[in-house]
Amino acid sequence: MIKTRIFPEHNYKAIHVNGKTIRIALNSKRPIDELSYPEFYDVKVTPYCEGNCPYCYQNSLDTNSHPKDIIKRFLAFFGPMNENQKPFQIAFGGGEPTTHPDFIELIKVCYDMGIMPNYTTNGMWYASSEENQKKLLEATKKFCGGVAVSTHPHLRRFWENATNLYIKENIFTNLHIIIGDRYSIDDFARVYKLYRGFVKYFVLLPLTAQGRAKESFVDWEYFKDKIDGSPADIAFGANFYPYLYKDPKRFTVSLYEPEIMSAYLDLEDMKVYKSSFSSCEKKIGNNKFQDEVICRLEK
Repeated sequence: MIKTRIFPEHNYKAIHVNGKTIRIALNSKRPIDELSYPEFYDVKVTPYCEGNCPYCYQNSLDTNSHPKDIIKRFLAFFGPMNENQKPFQIAFGGGEPTTHPDFIELIKVCYDMGIMPNYTTNGMWYASSEENQKKLLEATKKFCGGVAVSTHPHLRRFWENATNLYIKENIFTNLHIIIGDRYSIDDFARVYKLYRGFVKYFVLLPLTAQGRAKESFVDWEYFKDKIDGSPADIAFGANFYPYLYKDPKRFTVSLYEPEIMSAYLDLEDMKVYKSSFSSCEKKIGNNKFQDEVICRLEK
């Protein structure tokens, strides 16, 4: 499927083909401006999660409740957008999005709107019944462009089994890996060796002082010693840029600031932020857009 978006006021044109986006500056002499209608959204489905990760930047807990009416909320936000305003993709996360009782319906609604859904999971759904596993895998294969599996060491028995099922079903799979100290880097090296050639990308995220994490830290020199060259299947999250700038010739990365292309929507409070790591709210569309979303929800 080929989709195109054009915003002359932002000096922007993009062509989206099979999960890949080609961006073009209409005037090559100036950069693309921040988009009023982002091409990509992270959407928080729920703050509920049973993983209890000590470094969770969202502070997700198994004592949190699922937000209600997420389909209505999703449609109130994205429904009025025209084809040029709709994003190419939405990545659903949380918390653990697969635990929400309306999650499968949500990804179907997203797909039916012409927006490609993806989601991030810790794989704990593997502990559910075979029937529930089957429903999730079938919906993922039918509606989603791919999945990202978070490889938390203390949840290994869940995420490894979930990843193996995604691979078996030929579902496009990335692995998300948080690294900081030498133990986490050694664990990444183990995961990389085990799954290289079976998943598309290993997306590295630095330990960041947010939520339950108390410090921002990566043993960068130790990490570099573990990596041979600049492998094409290793990708870096945006928060890695301060480290990557230290070695501009070592790693090949995009220099585009992702926040000008994307946004983060919380379906619980319906606020939009620059990213999932940012507390800065972001304006979408014209000055009335988000007020109109609230009005639609109150009807």
